[in-house]
Order: sequence, then C-alpha cells, then structure tokens
Amino acid sequence: MSEFRLAAGSKVKFGCTTNQLYTILRQGISTDTQRLGLETQHISGGIFVGELMAYYAACAAFCHNTSELHQQHTEVMGAFVNALQEQKGSKPNLPGLDDIAHQAGLPVVLDIELSEDCLLLADPQFVATHETEKSWKYWRSASLQRPQGIPSSWIRQVFFPRLLDFRDVATARSPRSLEQTTDCALMVGGLMQAWHKDAPVDLLHAFHKQYGRINFSQSISFDETALERFFNLAAMIDPATRLLNQMTIWQDIDALAKKQGIPLSE
Repeated sequence: MSEFRLAAGSKVKFGCTTNQLYTILRQGISTDTQRLGLETQHISGGIFVGELMAYYAACAAFCHNTSELHQQHTEVMGAFVNALQEQKGSKPNLPGLDDIAHQAGLPVVLDIELSEDCLLLADPQFVATHETEKSWKYWRSASLQRPQGIPSSWIRQVFFPRLLDFRDVATARSPRSLEQTTDCALMVGGLMQAWHKDAPVDLLHAFHKQYGRINFSQSISFDETALERFFNLAAMIDPATRLLNQMTIWQDIDALAKKQGIPLSE
C-alpha cells in the first residue's frame, strides 16, 4: 500500500463543540480525540479531518452533549422548554440555568492549514483501508496521522452557526432564525454523507448553489483575543440565551434529519 500525504499548505477541517475550544487553543487537537457517533472506527494515533464530514463531527458532538445535558437535568430543562413555548420571545427566569448553560456546547468547525506534509489513512466509513487517496479525494474524509496531534498554531478560523436572542424567536421565520436553520442544514448534509453515502461534492454544490457558501454563516479567527470576544457574546455569556440556542439548533437538526430518515440517537 502506497502512502498518501497531504502537502503543507493544504486545508482540512475538524468539527467539535465550543466546550473544547480553550483546551484546543492551549494544547492543540489530541490524537486520542474520537469522532462521536462512529466510535468503533477510531484509528489509533489519528485525528479525523475532512470537509463536510467535519460538519458531521460537529453535529454528532453537539447532539451527544445536548442529550447528556438534558438527561442529567431533566426537570430544569423540561421547565425551560415549557417556558420557551408558553412565553415566546421572553427570557425564562429559572434557578439552576447558570451551571447547566456552562456545560452546554454549541457546534463549531475549525479551519486548519497544514504546516507540514501529513500522512493520511482512509476513513473506513467509506472505503477499504488501502484506498486512502480515494478516501480523501472523493469522500474528503480521512484520519490524519501525526503523533503530536494538530498544533493550535495550524488553526486559522472557527466557523459557527448564527446565534439567536429571544427577539429572534418572538416571530415566526425571522431572518436570523432562518440563517441558523440553514447552518443546521449544513450539519445534516454531513449526516447525509455518513448515513446515506451521498457524495460530498454534490451535497456542497447544491448547498452553495442555494446559499452561496459552504461553511457556517459566522466565523472568527482562532486566537485568545477572538475567543474571548466570542465567549462574551450575549448568546454565549447569558445562560438562558445559550440554552435557547442549544434548543433551537437541536430542534432544527432533529427536524431536518427526520426528513432524511436519519436517527440522532447513538
């Protein structure tokens, strides 16, 4: 089997949640990082990177975090959801939201530029182990093999969905809510690649044709200053607003995935 390497300067993406951003900033992306939802396919010493599959990874990590959080705090989150439904556009004032919101991670995708040639191994979700070149060139997904992991200095940007406030959900189909739904459609595109083996080029072409982009609608540079500004956005720093975004993103993903016959439970 001939080796397949991506040259220095190549771009790859990695999906995760906001909960991981500060750890990645300080320590980089570790080789023991699993791609949630496809745990049995973890390749030792590697990090799954891709294009649309990075949005799959962000979606799977987000759904895993959201499910765990709601199971651990059933009563409070049930009351929060009821309050959202009964008082549209009003911020619920409930005890216990601060600690829960601190644990709530929202989906993000990291844009990475390789600073050296890197060995790839095939993604077994799509091809046989010896078909690494096809894995990357056709499916745009592979395990990057680098014992030291991916340094934070290689990460250029963080892409994230449009974040809402309570005014955005007061009226049906607000422009910002529709933009967040579009961002969720990108993650469901990743689910479609993984579950239905749909070609990512076709999915991204259709998305770009309709929306004029192939990434989340929002982005920041990846450095300490930018992350500080991001986590001080009202949608991140206010507990109720962060949980609002968790719920609206979760509901959109769930509705869009159901249309494609894709289960979200692991």
